[in-house]
Amino acid sequence: MLGKLFIVGVGPGDPGLVTVKAARVLGSVSHVFVPLSKKGRKKVALEIAQEYIPADSVEVELVFPMLRNKDEVQTKYRENFQKIMTVLRQGHDAALITLGDPGTYSTAWPILNLIQEHAPDIEMEVVPGITSYAHAAARAAVRLVEGNETLSVVSANDSLERIESVIGASDTVVFLKTYKERPRLIELLRKRALLNSCIYIRRCGLAEEEIVYNMEHLPEEVDYLSMIILKSNDRSS
Repeated sequence: MLGKLFIVGVGPGDPGLVTVKAARVLGSVSHVFVPLSKKGRKKVALEIAQEYIPADSVEVELVFPMLRNKDEVQTKYRENFQKIMTVLRQGHDAALITLGDPGTYSTAWPILNLIQEHAPDIEMEVVPGITSYAHAAARAAVRLVEGNETLSVVSANDSLERIESVIGASDTVVFLKTYKERPRLIELLRKRALLNSCIYIRRCGLAEEEIVYNMEHLPEEVDYLSMIILKSNDRSS
């Protein structure tokens, strides 16, 4: 009998925001796959989910490197796919946890694609999670959209031309992946006189959480777990 794979979103950082279903799944599987960008890095997703994982569950680290070389990245994904398949072929149910929601810039989705392509006999289920920007908007007390307004979620790694076109067509823009791209994004927003309409949030839901309403006073050090929300200055609605 084959095992079943659950791809589980564990939310943005606060263990209290792990969904009831995610907690139930984590408590039922025998193996939990934990994604890392590099060996030795902090296991943020695991720290969020840890209290819902039984002590006798097997935790397996999977390194998903952030490299520009696509061939190297694909090789690592195939290696991780094989590790997961070994467990599933042994009949064990397993969960691959991911920060936020699996459908939003998640390292888990390529694994799902590989299983659909090479192991269609494996049963899978995606368990959604609360997105980082939904939590950040709540923490900053800013509405994302209402009425007929439009929300766009953008990778700050995208081209400036595409980013500008999205800004022009949206009422609210959430910029994720701002890490190394923050300087050029800030420069673009400054040129368009939009900095006063932005909020910066880092490590939302974690102990180091910081919300900055004045974009001229950003922390010097960039943070991988950070975002910028471009919206009106109304913080109370």
